[in-house]
Amino acid sequence: MRLIITLILISINFTAICQNTADSSYIDHSYIRHINDKVSISTYFSNAKLNLLFNNYPPKTWFDDNGVVRRERPKDILYTPNNSYLIGLGFAFGNLGIRASIQTPYSQYDEGVYGKSSVFRLGADGFIKKWYLDAEYYRYSGFIDSSVKMYDSLQTEPGPLIRDDIITRSINLQAERFTNNKFSYKAVFKQKKIQLRSAFTTYYKIRFRSENYSGLTPFLPPLARNPDSKYGTMTNLRMNDLTAIGGVAGVLVYKGFYIGGLLGLGVGGQHQAFTLDGGSDSQFSFLPAMDFKASGGYNTERLFITVQTNTEVTYSALPHTLDQEFLAISYFTSFELNCGYRFNMGPKLNNTVKWVNRVINDTANMIFSGGKSHQKNSINQ
Repeated sequence: MRLIITLILISINFTAICQNTADSSYIDHSYIRHINDKVSISTYFSNAKLNLLFNNYPPKTWFDDNGVVRRERPKDILYTPNNSYLIGLGFAFGNLGIRASIQTPYSQYDEGVYGKSSVFRLGADGFIKKWYLDAEYYRYSGFIDSSVKMYDSLQTEPGPLIRDDIITRSINLQAERFTNNKFSYKAVFKQKKIQLRSAFTTYYKIRFRSENYSGLTPFLPPLARNPDSKYGTMTNLRMNDLTAIGGVAGVLVYKGFYIGGLLGLGVGGQHQAFTLDGGSDSQFSFLPAMDFKASGGYNTERLFITVQTNTEVTYSALPHTLDQEFLAISYFTSFELNCGYRFNMGPKLNNTVKWVNRVINDTANMIFSGGKSHQKNSINQ
């Protein structure tokens, strides 16, 4: 019997306030409502898919061994996981929360033919000195290119490309700051507050990302490689990039219903390290950056039902952007449906949550102030 629970994913969400003026005093309370006195229970379904595109710009056609039959070469190799669907439960006590999920038994294609995929994600978020912080680690293994093509001249008939040896690991750290305190990132995208009225703002973000792709054989099958390029034999690619992004964000609210989003553009630098048949090498490159996120639904004091989508793109070109012999692009897209209910928090639990918040605040103060003492403030996040 097939094992249904194939993966446990834990996402720990916490909020740490490290400033004399805490989050609660920074925001405009006529636009944003706190829910520190509530316990929330939610269930969610998500599809977090990582698509990997590789292109070595090969010649357009190739001949069979008899030198007579001309065939089209595969150009863009697009790898996707066969299963990226997760279901889970979330529990939150004010701003302190934890979410756990399992990978569903549903796969997009028959696992007996296309193989299995596994997904692991771990995330945390916080708020320090008017900056919203997000950190995430994810790992994917088992990819396919479902296009039925001839990927190798040794194939007798077209078929999909199955790569259960490819593993990707990614660390994503980002800090965002919004210029209008009437807009709450926590309300629109985290459901840790409630946006009462419509608001718009500009924002800027600093993002660091480290991605590592590895395979036992080259990412590109033989017929997708350019014989005049050395990059076709690549089996490992690590990208570390730092980008600065600026853009606009906004939310429309009507009687508990809301729709919000943000869009930003930027530029950054990237360090690329890669392994080829002939050895390893590294280089630096500039790259464009894009940031898009949208959320909508119903979010009130008790009930919340939300839908959220997020798109992140990582771009790497070798030897450089203006002279591309090898192109690697990762498209991370996520869709999440979240439904939950909030209950009143009893006095004992409320005091416990405040104590935990105070410990987080004092610890963060100690770290960011170099051990200097600060006057303790009550935290009403």
